[in-house]
Amino acid sequence: VGLEQANTGDQYFDMMRARSFDEFQRAERRLEMPFFTTIYADQAGHIMHLFGGRTPVRPAGPYPWAAIVPGTSDATLWTKTHTYDELPKVIDPPSGWVQNANDPPWTTTFPLALDPKAFPAYMAPQTMSFRAQRSAELIEKDAKVTLAQFTENKMSTRMGLADRVLDPLLAAAKAAGDAGGPALAEAVAVLEKWDRCADAESRGAVLFEAWYRRLVRTGTVFAKPWSAAEPRTTPSGLANPQAAVTALVQSANDVKQLWGALDVAWGYVHRLRVDSYDVPANGGPGDLGIFRVVQYEDERNVTTPAKKQIGVQGESYVGVVEFTPAGARASTLVTYGNASQAGSPHVGDQLALFAEKKLKPVWRTRAEIEANLEKRELIKR
Repeated sequence: VGLEQANTGDQYFDMMRARSFDEFQRAERRLEMPFFTTIYADQAGHIMHLFGGRTPVRPAGPYPWAAIVPGTSDATLWTKTHTYDELPKVIDPPSGWVQNANDPPWTTTFPLALDPKAFPAYMAPQTMSFRAQRSAELIEKDAKVTLAQFTENKMSTRMGLADRVLDPLLAAAKAAGDAGGPALAEAVAVLEKWDRCADAESRGAVLFEAWYRRLVRTGTVFAKPWSAAEPRTTPSGLANPQAAVTALVQSANDVKQLWGALDVAWGYVHRLRVDSYDVPANGGPGDLGIFRVVQYEDERNVTTPAKKQIGVQGESYVGVVEFTPAGARASTLVTYGNASQAGSPHVGDQLALFAEKKLKPVWRTRAEIEANLEKRELIKR
């Protein structure tokens, strides 16, 4: 899809130069970008979320379009794509806000502004991830928000998953009493003190994730699965409290063996490494309900089981921008640094800011740039 759309850059340039919502939409209508969501806002007060890109018009039939569909028959062959007007979009909703965290368009704002039944079933699945739920929660908690508050919200590492299952887990563990042994009692004590975040100094987050990963392998986790009727409060509860307690005991033994303590700090296990930099990480996988997403992999070339978790993707670029009558104010971060050339001092030099939950200012004017100039070169004709 989009193989012949070769003018993506031109479309984005025209989107950036648009002086009105109508001009912006004219640029978007070309759908040169095969896939991506777009969020728009302007000083006139218009906002929009577009579930954009080129979506094929699928043939009718009982085909599982989200899976692999046989291509050996023209019965599944698509020949055209949906127009801009046919795509899901939310424009100026009563809520006054839109958000998206790489999730389907139906829950972009609340009250819901789109009816999935008004679109082909293959357009997008019906679900709302823990991270998207956390995104909506962060937006709604402040009727008005300053740039500093907005930036703080964006840095949140709270695990939304814990708010759904930790209390039932602790209740089941306490009900088990002495049957769970000292490992269970210690695990309960650690999780009760945990701040439910994945900050560098959070103690209990490592144990909680280990428990959840083990429980997932046993089968159904939640007592109440996700429901379109309750998109922001489901899934919730524990389907099998006894299995959850057993998984907690096993995970406690694993964590104790690997790291020597159940309350090992998240940043001790999870690291950000680029070039010579090695700093404690904050943030974690989106399926834990963390808005500040960082995905990790086992560190390489380590033969012991206690392998640190190294950040490999997620919050690579962050930008917070405020538009004011006096102009734009912005702060950004390129987590792994603005350079990759060997010997450059800027390979990984922004990791420390990430670890401190800080951004760097964007210098846009000539005066700002010259005041912070690192190097000046004179090129002679």
